[in-house]
Amino acid sequence: LVLASDHGSAGGTIAGIKAAFPTKRLGVVWIDAHGDLHTPYTTPSGNMHGMPLATALNEDNIECQRNDIGPVQKELWDKLKNTGIPGAKISPEDLVFIAVRDTEKEENALIDRLGIVNHTVDSIRKNGKEVILKQIEEQLKNCDIIYVSFDVDSMDPEFTSHGTGTPVYHGLTPAEANYFLCELANWDKTECIEFVEVNPCLDEKTNKMAEVTFELFESVTKVLKQ
Repeated sequence: LVLASDHGSAGGTIAGIKAAFPTKRLGVVWIDAHGDLHTPYTTPSGNMHGMPLATALNEDNIECQRNDIGPVQKELWDKLKNTGIPGAKISPEDLVFIAVRDTEKEENALIDRLGIVNHTVDSIRKNGKEVILKQIEEQLKNCDIIYVSFDVDSMDPEFTSHGTGTPVYHGLTPAEANYFLCELANWDKTECIEFVEVNPCLDEKTNKMAEVTFELFESVTKVLKQ
């Protein structure tokens, strides 16, 4: 279990898992409002927490370039992409999104080009959580190990709070998040679950986001103790 701050940490977590299990095929379940697929060439903000999956996929997305970067930035970016072991840590077919709903056109183009699967909040409620989970299990059946990355902004701030860096409406309920986290924690292949992006400084409900996230964390630890 990993507790981190902004989602940029996930790039290092994925790199560390792959370095520890270099011969294993790694699947990633990304529960988030955002795709986090930007690169220095495409980012509108420059925020590293919008880039961890691009490092894991070893993607520059030059096709959608909007920024010119200097040699120092390129060197640092290449270093990030090659952290742990050189090159890509995961394949696009072994990456699955849950609740991603706030992406830019550059990310959308990459999602389309790589064929990344996104189970939206609407599809979860239309088809049922159990059906979506089975689809994820089928997609990742050939993976040896699974990493689950849980950004609290995957949840709807109406049910939690704005106690996170980039809240987005029409997200998961805490109960829906709890279902996916506990079911994934129960998988034998799951090696790591990471919780990120709680920010009490932004919370208008007196630490509500941290309290909800702690309850989810407790639920996962109970599953792991069984």
